[in-house]
Amino acid sequence: MNTGKHLAMLAVCLGVLWASRFGPYTCGTLPGFTSATNSSWLAIATNGLFLILLLYLPVYDFISLLTYKLGWETKFNPLVVYEGEHSTKPVSTKARRVLYLVDVAVVSFFLLPLWTKATYCG
Repeated sequence: MNTGKHLAMLAVCLGVLWASRFGPYTCGTLPGFTSATNSSWLAIATNGLFLILLLYLPVYDFISLLTYKLGWETKFNPLVVYEGEHSTKPVSTKARRVLYLVDVAVVSFFLLPLWTKATYCG
């Protein structure tokens, strides 16, 4: 089921990228920091990759929770995130929630406008 969750996570992230074109952003109302973005393939790929990387943990854990709640798995099995490079202590649940909020905020207020500017306004 792990491979299925990874594929579902990737599908959700790609869905977010595709659905961003219907978001509240229009080329004229995008924030000022997006003006430096060009519409090259490198800018599009970089912004999309960063968006997927930042959404990876919250989306994967949400899919894990969903499969557990639907009864497809016997226990909730989120990704394990450690405190540091050489740490063996996983991050607490409270810290994970803060990390989820930071990830979603960065994606919503920074990466989606950059992605939209590079993809649809170039």
